[in-house]
Amino acid sequence: MAALAALPLLASAAQAQTVVDGSDASLGVDAAGPVLALIGRQMRDPEARVSGLRKGRGGALCGSVDLRNRMGTYTGPQPFVADLSENFLGRLPEGPELRSPGSPAAFKAMQRAKALYEANCAEG
Repeated sequence: MAALAALPLLASAAQAQTVVDGSDASLGVDAAGPVLALIGRQMRDPEARVSGLRKGRGGALCGSVDLRNRMGTYTGPQPFVADLSENFLGRLPEGPELRSPGSPAAFKAMQRAKALYEANCAEG
């Protein structure tokens, strides 16, 4: 019953994020709702497009997120990894981001995202 009571709360927190391929259905609301809310809070794009949601190894959640740039154009899906137990979400950085991180903390977060993705989401 508590899960049903939390359903409206999760839906409102993640309402703006769109799962474009229905992959959230395989995770269920207990996992999909919190990861969509985390994407909404950390990615700061109210119209992020999420796809390929799946459970990874070690309790991680994996997928892709397509965000808009400052011009309002979607930049293309990029892989992400989420560790809900630590309230962490990180997109895999692209070359320009790695060459010129905004701060030492941003570089550390990118390295953490890469390591978590490789350990929990990468095929192989």
